[in-house]
Amino acid sequence: MTKSATREAADKVTFTQTEVTSAITAGDAVAGARKLLRITRYTSAGSGTWTKPSDTVSVLITAIGGGGGGGGSTAAYGSGGGGGSGGTGELFIATAASSYAYVVGAGASGGSSGVSGATGGSTTIAGMTSTGGGAGIWPLAGATGGAGGSSSGTNVHSFTGGGGGAGVNGNVGWAMGAAGGNSTRGGGARGTHAGGGGYTAGGATGGGGGGGGEGDFSGGTGSSGYIEIQEYS
Repeated sequence: MTKSATREAADKVTFTQTEVTSAITAGDAVAGARKLLRITRYTSAGSGTWTKPSDTVSVLITAIGGGGGGGGSTAAYGSGGGGGSGGTGELFIATAASSYAYVVGAGASGGSSGVSGATGGSTTIAGMTSTGGGAGIWPLAGATGGAGGSSSGTNVHSFTGGGGGAGVNGNVGWAMGAAGGNSTRGGGARGTHAGGGGYTAGGATGGGGGGGGEGDFSGGTGSSGYIEIQEYS
């Protein structure tokens, strides 16, 4: 779904050079002596277009796919696997185009009781794609964790997302749901406590949703993907 102009503006955060000096790491090596002008970030799932300001020449773009959903659990049959995290890619463009269409991948829904989660959405921009994390599986289908996403179309870095933890396939007495996979921005969500309550959602950007604990509980939703555009003169 394409975001409205209002929603897009709400999700777009622009920082000055002073505010981001400490955040420049890999970008320094790629951008060399170029002056950092600003950083723009898109943090919510949806689509839009980035338009190059008149003073921008080069860009360093980071894209992270959405996290996979955790698997649901069942009573007396074990706990769900955690969703995988989205892949991360970095692309440097020496002479940026006037605009780039983008899509920020959504975090996938977790499975309800007895249902596996879903795969996270891909994040795309400027010919680069970072795929979403794989689904966590419900117990009787194996309780495996979702695979981490990958990235393509990069020329700086390409990182495979962390896989979700494995749940428990079988009745072991209220097994806890598995954790979601870690992304390059931090940890995935924790699984649900056996018998109820839990931390199935709320992991880092692109992180996987936690699995449902044994006892008919849903898996967690994966976190949304992410795009960061560092702009240089």
